[in-house]
Amino acid sequence: MINLSKFTNFLVKAKQNTYCSGGKKEKSSRPNSNDYAFKMYDYYYLDSYLGNKEFIGEEIIWQNEKVFWGMNYNGRLLVEDSPHGFSRFLKEALQNVNEDSPFRGPEKFEKDNFTYECKWNGDIKFFNGNETVKHNGQEVFKLNFHGGLLK
Repeated sequence: MINLSKFTNFLVKAKQNTYCSGGKKEKSSRPNSNDYAFKMYDYYYLDSYLGNKEFIGEEIIWQNEKVFWGMNYNGRLLVEDSPHGFSRFLKEALQNVNEDSPFRGPEKFEKDNFTYECKWNGDIKFFNGNETVKHNGQEVFKLNFHGGLLK
């Protein structure tokens, strides 16, 4: 039997303690990848992405060394130069991930001249969605994601 409450708690903690916290990078698992890992309970989380302004990545979780859950994502900056404060804002939005929707960030987050929105279909077992960031009302960033439980 799957303890989704324990798993979801782990997933939120993993996301909050890796990329968006400025956590320590792991050794690259693939040429030029950016990797972040987190361990707790009997779970191991790895977030690995390639690229910068245009990027693709995946988050994989193992339970007792068996693949358990995964999410793929693909995002891009929609403007030539990111607005001042964009990276800091996005990481802060992602820090606000919660157990009700532990995919990326919260449904909506606003600060300064930025607005973050995340929309999804499904639940932690099988889902897809997208997120956007607007600066002064102009969309400057977009990301699509999908994933779920793995066997």
